[in-house]
Amino acid sequence: MPFHCSHCGYQSVKWLGRCPNCGEWDTFAAAPTQAATEESPSWIGEALLPITKIDLGEVKRLDTGLGEVDRLLGGGLVPGGVVLFGGEPGVGKSTLLLQIAQEIAQRYGTVLYVSGEESAGQIKLRASRLGAESESIYVLSEQTLERIVKAVDEVRPHLLIVDSIQTVLSATVPGEAGSIRQMRETSAELTRLTKARQMATFLVGHITKGGVFAGPKTVEHLVDVAIYMEGSRGEEVRILRCVKNRFGATNEVAVFQMRASGLKAITDPSRFFLEEHQAESRPGTVVVSLMEGSRPILVELQALVSPTGGYGVPQRRCTGLDVNRLLLLLAVVERRLGIHTGSADVYLSLAGGLETRERALDLGIIAAVVSSLRNRPLPKRTVVIGEVGLSGEVRAVRKLSERVTEAGKLGYERVVVPAKGRPATRRTIEIVGVETIEEAIDALSLR
Repeated sequence: MPFHCSHCGYQSVKWLGRCPNCGEWDTFAAAPTQAATEESPSWIGEALLPITKIDLGEVKRLDTGLGEVDRLLGGGLVPGGVVLFGGEPGVGKSTLLLQIAQEIAQRYGTVLYVSGEESAGQIKLRASRLGAESESIYVLSEQTLERIVKAVDEVRPHLLIVDSIQTVLSATVPGEAGSIRQMRETSAELTRLTKARQMATFLVGHITKGGVFAGPKTVEHLVDVAIYMEGSRGEEVRILRCVKNRFGATNEVAVFQMRASGLKAITDPSRFFLEEHQAESRPGTVVVSLMEGSRPILVELQALVSPTGGYGVPQRRCTGLDVNRLLLLLAVVERRLGIHTGSADVYLSLAGGLETRERALDLGIIAAVVSSLRNRPLPKRTVVIGEVGLSGEVRAVRKLSERVTEAGKLGYERVVVPAKGRPATRRTIEIVGVETIEEAIDALSLR
């Protein structure tokens, strides 16, 4: 008979007094037998059918009332679908969920908002500020799974919000709230309940220091959709990033702006992030294009190269970019262009609070560094796109045609791109293809 630890889920063929994985004492219990498992009821209650007999009737999605959220989800919430929603504390998860709750309540009916971290009064204060005061929104401040299930049976909601899954505790499962076994079992039970009731469910999850969902990876496997909310408390911009979606495309993003009245969708992110971009080019400033999901976004990249003064170790600092990638590109500049940056501090920033690791910004980073070092601005109304290899070659990037089209929409007149995969000539924008960084520097008049 197998045994498992109620604290971390570690399994053993024999009973142990102390778990060798988590170090807890007296946490081992016998696992259910196979016979008991076979007698358990079906988790969603559907009949056994051959694949040819399965009806592919059109799924009627629930419109959240927020166009960007619907686009991220692939067209809206799917009845019977479970969404794992994560983000750092204070980033705006509860604010967005209350906005969604208000829209669903007005369009379809009952919404149940369960909070294990805040009182009903605290939720009411936030709801009043956001104008989310529909009579169809029910609030329950509770942590016990059995009482949450009873409330679902009572009000039969179209949408269930559990904030957060780390606080839910089942009386039938050993371990404390937030333990691995509690999270796995309560998430599985809420998933079964969601599919049996054909409602939509949001499970709010905490984010660890490493930037991933807290708890076992099996929780993320149980759900249908996994979404992260990114952003800093000091910035207004919030980004929703879909990392898993059984009902649509993954890696899609939605951009929002945090306001006192709630989160407002930004439907044209490129124009938003370039609002403060000066029409007159300045040294060290370049407009680059990054892809977030299927959407190209133009942003301003700024570089500042300043002499160290002959003392100390030169600084290499990045905001929104990978500092290790910067170090590699500076080595390429030294070797291939003969431009020495070893005695200068290099600071790089991606404007607007965005963060990316996309290599299509490589050529833009090099152009910004050389522009700042030589105190020479880039040509006006120019966008720079391209990945750079160690030998100084400019490599092709994905969806280059879409990036060029976005630049043309915003009135840019010239774009420097990799020669390989260069899109067809456009009437509204000049496309300059380059094969090496030497050619790119010449095309940008930075020699």
